Amino acid sequence: MARTGAAATAGRWAARGIAVVLLVPFRLLWELLKLTGRLLLIGMVFTGRKLLVPGARFVHRWILVPGWAFFRDFLWGWLLRTVLWGIILTPVLAFLLDQILKPLQRAVERYLWRRVLKPLGQLTWKHVVRPTARVLIWVCWTLVVNLVIRPLAALWKWVLKPLWRAFRRVLTFGWRVATVIVGAVVVVPSRFVYRFALKPVLVGVAVVWTAVVVPPFRWTYRRVLLPMNRFVADAMGAVFGR
Repeated sequence: MARTGAAATAGRWAARGIAVVLLVPFRLLWELLKLTGRLLLIGMVFTGRKLLVPGARFVHRWILVPGWAFFRDFLWGWLLRTVLWGIILTPVLAFLLDQILKPLQRAVERYLWRRVLKPLGQLTWKHVVRPTARVLIWVCWTLVVNLVIRPLAALWKWVLKPLWRAFRRVLTFGWRVATVIVGAVVVVPSRFVYRFALKPVLVGVAVVWTAVVVPPFRWTYRRVLLPMNRFVADAMGAVFGR
């Protein structure tokens, strides 16, 4: 047991020695690398905060902004637009446009219209458009005649016209029959009733009315209402005046 304990202790020390010899240098190297990275990061942050950021602000504020204002106001605003464009390029371009480009454009347009477009249009109209239009008109007219006019004419000739004649004859015959029936059933009895019943009754009523009702009303109007009306008119005229 004592030997076993001593051997185990020696093995442990040997393992520790091997670990110290093999692992500790790598661990120290790793820690050194980490320390170096931290120092570099700290140095970069310090350099950026204390040197680069103030330097960039200084350059932006005192160099870029005045330079851009100088370029925008002086170089672009006055030198380029006023001098180069307004004084030099505009007259030159106007001269080129008036003296060279416009005459050249007119000459090209005239030559193109007279030599190319007008003859081409005439040939196209004569040999393409007009024959094509004639063919299309002939095809459309043939289709209209064969598909619309002739079927409608045949329909009118063989179907609608005979039906109209038959309907007209039936309607004429029905009208005549209805006229005869109405004359026999309604007109003749009505005429008979009027001649032999209503007319004598109406004549009798008129005679009775003339003999019984009219004379009393006439006498009342002449003897009562007319004198009373005159009396009232005279009284109103006497009281209120005319």
